[in-house]
Amino acid sequence: MSSFFEELKRRNVIKAAIAYAVVAWVLLQVLSLILPNVGAPEWVMKTITILAIIGFPIWVFFSWVYEVTPDGLKKTEKVNQDESITETTNKRLNILILVGLVLAIAVSFLNSPNIGASNSKDLIELDNSIAVLYFDDLSSGGDTEWFCDGVTEDILTNLSKFKNLTVTSKTSTKRYKKSNKSIPEIAKELGVSYIVEGSVRRHEGKIIITAQLIDANDKHIWAQNYDDEFKEVFKIQQDVSRKIVDQLKIAISPEEQNELTKLPTNNLEAYNLVLKGRSFVDKLTKEDYAIAINLFKQAIALDPNYADAYAELAYANVLSKYIHRDINLEEGFMSEAKKNIEIALDLNPNSVRANSTKGLILTESEDEKMRLKSEQYFKKALKLNPNDAVSHLEISIFYSLIKKDDQKALHHARRASEINPFSIDCTTNLLNILIKMDLVEEAKTLYENKKSIFTGEMSENMVTFMIEAEATFYLKKGEDVSKSITFFKNAINRNPNNASLNERLAVFYDTFLNDDENYALYFKRAIEIDSTRENLLIGYYNALLENKKFQAAKKFGNSSMYQNFASRSRRLTNQFHYHYHQNQNKEALEILKDSVFNDNYYYRLLVYSQIDNKNKVYEIMKANKINNTQKAYAFANLKNRDSLYFYLSKDDIAASNVNSRREFDPYRKEPRYIAFMKKNHLPIIEKYNGKVE
Repeated sequence: MSSFFEELKRRNVIKAAIAYAVVAWVLLQVLSLILPNVGAPEWVMKTITILAIIGFPIWVFFSWVYEVTPDGLKKTEKVNQDESITETTNKRLNILILVGLVLAIAVSFLNSPNIGASNSKDLIELDNSIAVLYFDDLSSGGDTEWFCDGVTEDILTNLSKFKNLTVTSKTSTKRYKKSNKSIPEIAKELGVSYIVEGSVRRHEGKIIITAQLIDANDKHIWAQNYDDEFKEVFKIQQDVSRKIVDQLKIAISPEEQNELTKLPTNNLEAYNLVLKGRSFVDKLTKEDYAIAINLFKQAIALDPNYADAYAELAYANVLSKYIHRDINLEEGFMSEAKKNIEIALDLNPNSVRANSTKGLILTESEDEKMRLKSEQYFKKALKLNPNDAVSHLEISIFYSLIKKDDQKALHHARRASEINPFSIDCTTNLLNILIKMDLVEEAKTLYENKKSIFTGEMSENMVTFMIEAEATFYLKKGEDVSKSITFFKNAINRNPNNASLNERLAVFYDTFLNDDENYALYFKRAIEIDSTRENLLIGYYNALLENKKFQAAKKFGNSSMYQNFASRSRRLTNQFHYHYHQNQNKEALEILKDSVFNDNYYYRLLVYSQIDNKNKVYEIMKANKINNTQKAYAFANLKNRDSLYFYLSKDDIAASNVNSRREFDPYRKEPRYIAFMKKNHLPIIEKYNGKVE
C-alpha cells in the first residue's frame, strides 16, 4: 500500500488533485460574484458547478496516466526516469497551489458580507424580514407603470402569506421608487434584512421579468431572468416568491403552498383592470376612487367569478364613504360595499381583502353583536396574511374603540407600524393608542423618528397633537392646570403661524376649564392665521354661542368666509345650536326637518329633553343608536340625577365632552359630579378664573 502512495506522490497526482480543487473553488467563488450582477440565470452557476465536480475524477485520472515532458504529454509508463521532469512539475504545482490559496483568501474577503466594514460589529444581523422594492418599468411605451407596480405588489402579497416571514408593506416601499439610495441604506430605514428588486418589460405578448434577492449587507443571494409569454405572468410571480422563500430556508405549510398556487383569475384583461384600479385607490381622492370603482366593475364584467375584483370594489366603496362625507352618498356606498363583499366571500372565503373589508363594514353596524362579530373576519384575514398592515390597523382600531382592549390594540398597532413604517395612518393610530395608555415618552420618541412622513397641514396637526397629549398628561399626573396652559403657550410662541395649536388651546380651555372666553379668543386667533379651514370656522361659531354672543354668531354666520368655506350640513348644524342654546325649541325642530338630519336622532334627543318631553326622549333612546354621553346630556336636561350619574359612571363616557357642556352647569358643585371630575383628571372648578389675554 505504501508503494502505491509513493507512486501517487511521484506522479504528482495528490498535488494535481489539490491544485484542481483550489483553482475550481476560486473560479466558482469569482463566478458567484459576477453572474448575479450580469443577470445570468440560476442554471448557469449550477451547470458550471456540476461540470467542475465531474472534471475532478477526470483530472485525477489524467494526472496518473500522463506526464508533462519537454516534448509534450506522454504516458507516464513510457517516460524514462532520467527524462522525467516530475520534480519541476512538482514545484510548479506548489506555486499554483500557493497562488490559488492566496486568491482564495482574497475572494473570500471580497465575497464576505463585511466588505467595506471596518469591524464585524458593523454587520447587520439577518432575520426573516424582507421588503419588495417596486420593479423598474423597462417597457418601451413608458405607459405600463401601473402593470409593473401590480406585478411587484402581487409578489409582495404572495410573500406576505408566509407566517414565518415579515414583509414590509407596499406603502412604505413606494417611497423608494427611482431612489438612488443603496440597498443597505434602504434596508436600514425599513428595518429589514433582505431586499427584492428587479425590472419588468412588457412587449406585445411577451413579458420579461428580472428579479434578485440582496441582503442588508449588500450580498447578492439570488437572481433570475424570466422571458415568457404574458399569459405566464402568474406562474412567474409564484416562482419568484417560492425561490425567495427557498433561499431564506423558510418552511412552507401545505396551506401556504396551496394559497401560493391559486390563480386570482384566468382572464388577463380583467387582471390588468384590477391592477389599474388599485393604482387609483392609492391616490386617495374622490375622483380617483370613482375611476377605480369603474375599473373594478369592468373587470367583473369580464370575469364574474373574480373574487378579488369584488373585494377591491367593496373596499373602494367603503373608502369612498369616508372621503365624500355626504350622508346620502355614504349610504349608497355602504350598500354597494355590503353587496359586493358578500359576493367576494362566496366566490373565495379565503380572500384577505374580502375578510378585512367585511370586518370593517361590520364595525359600522348599529347592532353591537354585529360590531363584535367583525373581530372574527379581521382574525381570519390575518391568519391568511399575517403581514397585511391594513388588517392589523383595522383590528387595532376595533380593539381600541369597540372591544376596549388597549393591550391588543397596542399589539396590532405596533405590528401595522412595523410592516408599514412610513404609513401616516399606521403611525397616527399607534401614537393615539400610546397616548391613550399614558405611554407618552414612547409616543414622543416614535413621533421624533417618524415626523418626516407628515407634511403640510398634517405636519402642523401632528405638532399640535403631541403638544396637546403632553399637556393633558400633566393633568393626569396631578400637575397644576397652569403648567399645561404654559406648555401650550410656549409652543404657540415657537410656532406663531400654527393655527391648529391655537385651536387646540381653545378646546383645552373649554374641555378642562369650561372657560368660554378663552375658548372664543383662541379660536378667533386660529381664524386670523387661516380663515379657510372649516373646522376653525365651525369651532369659532360654537364658541360664540357658548359665550351667549348670539348676535355676533349670527353676524359671523353671514360672513363671506363662513359661507364660502363651511359646508351646508355644518352650517345647518350650527343653526340648530343657535336656536337650541337660546331655548328656541320650535325653531330648532324646524331645522331638524332637513334631510341632512334624517338619521341623526341625537339632536332631536337634545331638544325633546330640553322641553321635558320624556315620552319622546325614551322613544328615541329605545329605537335608535344613542351613546352613553348623549344619554347623559338628555338626563341632565330632564334633571333626572340618578340616570344622569348612572351614565356618567360608564367607562365609555366622553368626559372631555361633558365638562364643557352647559347642560351640566346646575350639577358642578354636587359631590357626585366632583367625583366624576376626579375620576377623569378634570380640574375641580366651576369656572376657570384665569384672565383673558
